[in-house]
Amino acid sequence: MGLFKRIGDIISANLNDMVEGFEDPEKMLKQAIREMELAIADAKQEVVQAMASEKMVGKSIADHERQIFEWQQRAEKAVQSSDDALARKALQRKQENQKVLAALRDQESAAVETSQTLRRQYEAMKAKLAEAKRKVETLAARKKAADVRSRMVEDGAHPVLDTAAFEKFERLREKVERAEAEADARRELETGSASSVRSAREPDGLDMGSEVSELDAELAALRRKVRG
Repeated sequence: MGLFKRIGDIISANLNDMVEGFEDPEKMLKQAIREMELAIADAKQEVVQAMASEKMVGKSIADHERQIFEWQQRAEKAVQSSDDALARKALQRKQENQKVLAALRDQESAAVETSQTLRRQYEAMKAKLAEAKRKVETLAARKKAADVRSRMVEDGAHPVLDTAAFEKFERLREKVERAEAEADARRELETGSASSVRSAREPDGLDMGSEVSELDAELAALRRKVRG
């Protein structure tokens, strides 16, 4: 089981932690992937051998079961023929096969358990490998981005994108909006001037009428006072 312990150590490692302390994390991660692939290839061979052993034990069990049945048939025929010596010999061979069969059944149980355990571990290893491959690309990209940021800090540089097209659009938009605003201002100014002229005239007339009425009323009151 040394192989499965080795691959278990690899797949149980946190790839994010493995990146720390290495000058070339991407290279290290890819190397880990290759080791995992090699370990899985070896594990596959162990699983195949375990499954083959299980099948061979099963085949031996079937063979001994067949022999037990055949010796039982021979013993019965010998008894029918009153040949006790032959019947005794057939029963003896039957018992021998039964003892072997009992041992094979124990072996089969162990073989099945081993085969199933290895197969589960093998499937888990493949799933972990697939997960590791997905993480490698992400971690490698993150490392490259970090390196770029580090170089920019060291060089005192700042990222500059070509925004000329956007700036041109903004200038055109501003010109259009200004032209619209000026047109609205002219229209408002012209309309507002005419209204001001009318407003200036109308209130004067109203004020003059009011003043005349008040003057007449005051004059009438004064007359009444004097005459009274």
